[in-house]
Amino acid sequence: MSRTRRSEGPLTPVLRAYRQARGRAEDQAWAEEVVLTLVREEVSPQPVLEELRDALPLVRETGEGPAELYGPAPEWAAGRLADRAERGMATVDSTPDARWRDVPVLGSVVACLVSLLMMLVWLLRDGWSVEVTWGLLLLPLLAGTGVVAALATWESVLTRRPVGVAAAAGLGVAAAVVAGLAWLLLGTRDAVLATTSTFSLALLAVGYALLAGLLERVLPQAGPRGAPSDDEAWQRELAGTLRLRLDLSEARVTEIVREARAHAARSGAGLREEFGTPASYAARFGRDRVARARRAAWGWTALVPVVVLLAVDRLVSGGGADLVSWVWVLFAVAVCWSVVAAWRRVRRERGRPQTA
Repeated sequence: MSRTRRSEGPLTPVLRAYRQARGRAEDQAWAEEVVLTLVREEVSPQPVLEELRDALPLVRETGEGPAELYGPAPEWAAGRLADRAERGMATVDSTPDARWRDVPVLGSVVACLVSLLMMLVWLLRDGWSVEVTWGLLLLPLLAGTGVVAALATWESVLTRRPVGVAAAAGLGVAAAVVAGLAWLLLGTRDAVLATTSTFSLALLAVGYALLAGLLERVLPQAGPRGAPSDDEAWQRELAGTLRLRLDLSEARVTEIVREARAHAARSGAGLREEFGTPASYAARFGRDRVARARRAAWGWTALVPVVVLLAVDRLVSGGGADLVSWVWVLFAVAVCWSVVAAWRRVRRERGRPQTA
């Protein structure tokens, strides 16, 4: 029983309570739709839990479903978000998603997936046998931890520095990882340890999965983040939250911080006494969805020349359109389609009314 409880998410009990209130599955479905709506807005779990808990007693008392009492789930969730913002209640989390403690854990998980992907590629390209080198064994781990480390660097720097600095830091880590991968692939390819079945890469994936589980158990969990000790720390945390969670431009971040500082100076109170936590003050401002969509679109666009070049190289070096070449071509087409979809989303977001 204790294992079951540990595996449950923080929202599982309240979702189950909605179903149990009247014995109706549609009530739990309504609560789940609320969760999905708020998750899409990147609301942290605690505010979601609070709102669902506050709405549950009326369902129990009246015997009516939440849809009848509160209306459609997306509209109710949007209304609760607006109300929390007006009352200065936090809806976002100032802590980066990718913590340094998670780099080896999530990196090992990604390494497991990369190992399985490598097995499929090797089966298509080389058949039933593979030459094992140290580069082949370590490539999944370097790729996995490198991706997570680049993301952690981006988010960690973004909480303290402008977007350009964070992007440069993240790209620097990514470049180092690419250089390491190139060395593993090219520098160790002649030092063959053994020739074995391609399916042995599945055992490599199992090993990385076990490593991820072990690291999750032995590495200490990060403790709760303390409250800002002074006005300078409060301003830094607010600026980081506005960049990381709301995707606001540096000019807008600077303006918001300056206005908060000026207001506190006029009142003679400290920033925390005047506005509460940085996360609660940040909840007053709307997310810049256009900026987020534009960054994603540029990210997909940057992949196009790389993928197209790799696909063309495969077609030329492969001497024809074999199965692996067609996979690369289809992958290039998928990336190009994603670029088109991303820029369409930018146009849609521009047409949506932006909150203040």
